[in-house]
Amino acid sequence: MRQDTRKHNMRDQSALKQDTEKQETGKMPNQSMLEQGLGQHQGLGRHEKKVRRMQTRTWSRSYVNDAGMTVSGPDPGSFPGNTAIPASERIIQEQGPDKVPMKEDAAGFFLPREAGAFLDQYANRRHYLRIPRGYTEKDPIVLNLHLTGENPDLVDDVVIEAEEDSQVTVLINYTSEEGQKVHHYGRTRILAHRNAHVKLVKAQVLGEMAVHTDSIGGIAEEGARLDVVLAEIGAKNPFSSCNLVLKGEGSEAELDAVYLGDGQRSLDMSYRVEHRGKKTLSRITAKGVLLERCRKTFRDTLDFISGAAGSRGREEENVLMLSPDVRNLSAPVMLCGEENVEGDHALSSGRLDEKILFYLMSRGLSEVEAKKLLAEAAVSSVVEKIPEESIQNRIKDQVRKAIEKGGQTA
Repeated sequence: MRQDTRKHNMRDQSALKQDTEKQETGKMPNQSMLEQGLGQHQGLGRHEKKVRRMQTRTWSRSYVNDAGMTVSGPDPGSFPGNTAIPASERIIQEQGPDKVPMKEDAAGFFLPREAGAFLDQYANRRHYLRIPRGYTEKDPIVLNLHLTGENPDLVDDVVIEAEEDSQVTVLINYTSEEGQKVHHYGRTRILAHRNAHVKLVKAQVLGEMAVHTDSIGGIAEEGARLDVVLAEIGAKNPFSSCNLVLKGEGSEAELDAVYLGDGQRSLDMSYRVEHRGKKTLSRITAKGVLLERCRKTFRDTLDFISGAAGSRGREEENVLMLSPDVRNLSAPVMLCGEENVEGDHALSSGRLDEKILFYLMSRGLSEVEAKKLLAEAAVSSVVEKIPEESIQNRIKDQVRKAIEKGGQTA
């Protein structure tokens, strides 16, 4: 993400002034609980922290190596929300951070250590989901988290531990009303034991005033499978990351993402799969629609560690751009520390095919209606993997509204 030097200088001067005021009052002016908490961990969070987003740095003028992470938020206490659990109470337990059985925090790969320490201490919505051995219920565990003016700040920390031969789907849905200034900062960690299958779906359809920062980390042991479906549709400047580690032999991961960029929003996404075990298999697929003057940075990495012989991976991104003013940055990376592996990547981005657009308009559709149809088709393969029709419809509705608002400027 390109940074404006003049803005940095202004922030530096403001920070100096705030430091002076802090010495006099003992508290940063206009500082939220989240910012104070992060400040206790090496000063991460006034308003922005530059974090490393590329595992291997590339040309500096591509502006994809680092990014500014914005954080602000909550009052202490529990955040209300609706949780639908299709099975017995033993599946979900409220736990403190000292009870979480995660020896390795894969979610912390793209984020500063201070952020994890803050979450351990200040999360106001925490779930430890322990899926018992042999569990195979098909209905998803659903967690609906709606941010409002009365509850504008959410820091959620979710851990999913799937025991051997279990199978589970977990759906986390983030929403807020338009015009509400809300803040979300979250972390989800997955541990899939031998032959377990975990599907995690996270749908972010927050309002345009929302601040959203989210990180996911998953570890798959022998024969385990991780399926992650991500929808980054709303929020002012969404900042998300996902790091999946294929630790055991024969483990698999599939990561599907769909995103929408409109107005002057800035999207920052970093996804990675690390192959450690032999004969592991992965695929990263992203589908997006961009319009007006939005900016998008997308980084996807396949990392084949020494010892991951016989592993295969693929990364693919397809971007539909509906405006000449869109700024679209993609940085696919493939790292090979093992010779006997297969990896490939594909990227396609471009404007609508004018012939297809003309054909649809010749069949009676307006230009806007034709663009809606083509945009929905571009993202449908990922949207349809969300196991909740109401969320699918809300995502499609957001795409339609964005095109109605700005699609005619393409």
